[in-house]
Amino acid sequence: MRPQYPWTKPISKDADNVGFFSIGSVEEKIPFVLYPFLSSSDVFLCVYKNYDYPEDLSDDVMDEIKSLLHTENMKGVVFDIKVHDWTNTQHLRHSRNLSRSLQDICSDLAINSSAILSNGGQLIGNAVGFFYERMEAREVLRGAGPLDLTKFALEIGADILLMTKRARQRIEAKKWLRDKIINGELSDAAEEILSQASSCFASTERIKIFSPKKGYVHHLAMNEIHSLKSELASAHPGSGFSLRKKTGDWIEIGDDIVEVYLPEGQNNPLEEEAYKKAFVISTDPPNHQPLILEKLELRLHS
Repeated sequence: MRPQYPWTKPISKDADNVGFFSIGSVEEKIPFVLYPFLSSSDVFLCVYKNYDYPEDLSDDVMDEIKSLLHTENMKGVVFDIKVHDWTNTQHLRHSRNLSRSLQDICSDLAINSSAILSNGGQLIGNAVGFFYERMEAREVLRGAGPLDLTKFALEIGADILLMTKRARQRIEAKKWLRDKIINGELSDAAEEILSQASSCFASTERIKIFSPKKGYVHHLAMNEIHSLKSELASAHPGSGFSLRKKTGDWIEIGDDIVEVYLPEGQNNPLEEEAYKKAFVISTDPPNHQPLILEKLELRLHS
């Protein structure tokens, strides 16, 4: 349950333990941003669990999380619930009710908690694949990462700082974390990520996939993105890819839309068409696609 982070900075024995649960997420990059965020404030991300896409917040998942909450000594926990068909109000209501049930369990155990209902049709950041998501987290710590990933990590980090009384107000908590990035306080953690993975990236081959059509990215086909992730990882764990376009972006014929990363000597196990299926193209721009659909109340216990 304790994630293997690419750095070894010791944690104070007096640090507060916290947890982060993500349900239905394609990416696993968030804890690589959160860990140095929090450890710099003497908070330890002791439990991280990702229930891989397309998992929903089912009764079985609820029972497993409940068991972990009972066995781990946590000061606070954040739940990120991906709502995949979020325009369906019934699905949204179902996720909201189950999230409140999780928070009720936390309240019974005197664990501080918050829950985020996020858009399951969006990819946070651009990279997919363990090593490349790690590198994207490194860019966030250096202040050069994707804006959506940075904002989402700050949102979760702020909740945890409030839970552990490292901050009294959300705006103060976010400023605290942003200042650590701006002032370079997390640069050592960023470089540790690079040094641990440098041998892999030194021998990476890059293949660009180009668009055969023009139009707006109406939405991302998350089933296809998850299939790409799974099939590339099966062929070689050092494989991955990065999306060059996201929902709402305009694409011209011949624009590069995906960059595939393969270890040197590894053949691309997939046809180009498989990568192109990740994008649903339309002539008209899509409606606004929020990343965070709802934030349930932050429940604090003395």
